[in-house]
Parts: sequence; C-alpha cells; structure tokens
Amino acid sequence: MKALALAATLALAGCASFEAATPPGYDGPTVNVADQAQQVNDRLLHVFEMTQVDGRRLSTTSRATVSANQGRGFAVSPVALTNELPLRPARVQLQAMTQYAAPILAMTSPTCRVQGEVAFTPEAGKAYRVSGRIAPEACEAWIEDRDTKQPVTDRITGKGTRS
Repeated sequence: MKALALAATLALAGCASFEAATPPGYDGPTVNVADQAQQVNDRLLHVFEMTQVDGRRLSTTSRATVSANQGRGFAVSPVALTNELPLRPARVQLQAMTQYAAPILAMTSPTCRVQGEVAFTPEAGKAYRVSGRIAPEACEAWIEDRDTKQPVTDRITGKGTRS
C-alpha cells in the first residue's frame, strides 16, 4: 500500500508547477546545492533531494529520473539535479527515498521515504550536497559541505526499510 501511495504521488507531481530555488527578482550571489542519487543496482536508487526552499516547490531529482527513464522497463539510471540558493538563511525541505525502476518493484521490495524541513544558512564560496542514509533501521537526509562532507543542517529521520 505504501508503494502505491508513492507511485500515485510521483504521478500527480507531474501536474504541479515548480519554481526556481532563488526567489523572483533576486540577483545577488548564490551557492550550489546538489541532489544526490546513488545507484544501488540496475533497478534501485537511493535519492537524497531538496524539494522546497522557503515554500517554493522545486523540480526534483526523483521526478527528473522518472521522466528520463520512462519506457526502460526494469532499469533505472539517475538524473541528479542541482539548485542555486541565495546567500541568506532559508527553510529547506529535504527528502530521502528509495526509487525503483518500476512501481511493481516497490510493491514487493523494501521502501523508504522521509521528508522534513531544516534551517540552512549557506556560506559564500562553498558548495553543498544533499546527503543521507537509507538502511533497515532508519531513513535520513541532511545537507553537507561537499568538500569536507560535514553536515551543515540537522538531519531529518524516519523509519527504515525494515518497517
């Protein structure tokens, strides 16, 4: 049932409108925040992504991956997106999820999806990425400094793939 809800959410997401991570009219400095999609095998990805910034809905890696892989059957290749954020404090919604090549695979395999909002204040001259962990005991996401790999936000945490 959980997998069906996820498939329906992804299908309906195609009807929504998306905005840029930088607000309209902003022309100041920005920093890059990259989503991450880890290829587990030819049928499964672990996706760590930013879905909103200050309430603005973003185009996401999970949606881009679904679009790019339509018609490929039971194979999936990641399409990781990046966003440019203004150099100012923001409320960022993160998501960690398992993404299978086909919805039927998610119905019979361990799944994980967690979303949550964190405070994020980017610094000039740095690059960031959404990172996380998907394991039987927990599903987590956070933003980290791309060079040092140190977390710069709180973690969002949910049930793992064992649930």
